[in-house]
Amino acid sequence: YLVHGWGGCQAHLGVFVKPLVEAGYRVIAFDLPSHNGSDPGAMAPGRTTIVECAKAVHAVVDEFGPAHAILGHSLGAKATALAVSWGAAAQRLVFLAPMGDFSWYLDVFTQRHGFGPRIRDGLHRRLDQKLGMPLFDTDIAAVADRPDNPPLLVIHDPDDPDSPYGFSEKIVAAWPNALLHTTKGLGRLAHYRILRHRPALDAAVAFIAS
Repeated sequence: YLVHGWGGCQAHLGVFVKPLVEAGYRVIAFDLPSHNGSDPGAMAPGRTTIVECAKAVHAVVDEFGPAHAILGHSLGAKATALAVSWGAAAQRLVFLAPMGDFSWYLDVFTQRHGFGPRIRDGLHRRLDQKLGMPLFDTDIAAVADRPDNPPLLVIHDPDDPDSPYGFSEKIVAAWPNALLHTTKGLGRLAHYRILRHRPALDAAVAFIAS
């Protein structure tokens, strides 16, 4: 299964289809709620939540059968980790530039807009209410130490400005049977260039097929 990131679509992971099919796998890609060809989510067209995306991943796996592997990029990695923690069946996981902890994104958002602690805390409370669960409980780090988690390969570039590399190190340190593959020199567009980076592609396919 291929799970794209926020604002993306299934075609963004299309480079993985041919090598995986040649390795003998059936590949299923889909658009998350309110993305590209999918119907709007429960909130409105163009809007969705991490919980809704995780439920979509779980639903697709339920529909088409247990996964040999799920490959997720950015938000897709976070949605996949949450779906697996809820029981989505997968033997292996590959996360490409996984989205970091929501606490970091809240801090960045409030700093860019000049919000103070009171507004930040209020925004955090509203997000908890909107999700129906604590926002920070949806982080990969929050579900990383489950003993029944499948083996994981994280692929990330230290140049990535959109999803800090340090969070991948944190995930791998906490996740049982996890490996970190570090790419080099992808620059300020590393978060997206990693999807077309041959060493990243080769590492992902090798891990899935091993």
